[in-house]
Amino acid sequence: MKPPEKTRVFLVGEGENELGSRAGAPAFQSDKRPGVLFTLLTRVQPSGWVVGGAREWKSIRKYNARGATHEDTRHVLGAALDAIEAGCDVLAFSRDIDRDPARRDAVAEGIRRVSSILSAPPEVIGGVAVPALGGWILALLGEKATEELSPLRAQAMLAAKGMMPDDGAALVRVAEGADLDAVPQDATSLTEWIARARAVLPRRTVRGAR
Repeated sequence: MKPPEKTRVFLVGEGENELGSRAGAPAFQSDKRPGVLFTLLTRVQPSGWVVGGAREWKSIRKYNARGATHEDTRHVLGAALDAIEAGCDVLAFSRDIDRDPARRDAVAEGIRRVSSILSAPPEVIGGVAVPALGGWILALLGEKATEELSPLRAQAMLAAKGMMPDDGAALVRVAEGADLDAVPQDATSLTEWIARARAVLPRRTVRGAR
């Protein structure tokens, strides 16, 4: 009997910290160095899926959706279209909120629109990282009130723990060793992302099953 085909996941992130060696042009991507997103997904579900493609936010085509006033709503739809074109079943992404308070709602709107606008849409594991990926790493380390930090303050706290902003390997090690059930509940953006990953990955053992 032919084994079931693994679920294909399309990753989207800000850069190498999120994507590892899956950042950059597709022709030069590899699975040599995992990023934080891959690591978190592996912690949720270690088998039954593979990376089917990846893209950085800066290279996503904006999908022209009627009534979408924020560019990140169109970015999410564009990322979902990229996932479809790559033959992927799931789109998994994070987007730093940085200093744009409208970004959280814009990304949420994009996620809501994926299933209504696109044909055969991927399931989505995605959301904003508040205030940025560094806030998620601090929350994985058990720090509370991380969503109240500025991006620069989050970077400073990581530096105090010996992690520089571009030290993707150190961030991955935190994700590898963290207790996902012990993430502070006030880190809402991260706990919701993990909950969504747990809802999507276990029940997609056979590609195309919905």
